[in-house]
Amino acid sequence: PPSQKWRPFCLRFEGVVEDFNYGTLLRLDSRREYSEENTIFATRIQFFAIEIARNREGCNDEVYSSARGPAQEQQSG
Repeated sequence: PPSQKWRPFCLRFEGVVEDFNYGTLLRLDSRREYSEENTIFATRIQFFAIEIARNREGCNDEVYSSARGPAQEQQSG
């Protein structure tokens, strides 16, 4: 369950986001892959909130670029 600080935020999405309180895995450091050391258990809405913030701040750009690979970057560039 979410901590007391997260609870009011999470409950705002009850009935709005399907399975908002289901558990999911979240990377602690967005620059690194999922691993035992870099992964925690969070609720779905926490995952969405953190990943949206990371995307807005450009934190996932490096991971996105490396997943696309050089061939795709040349085609679009």
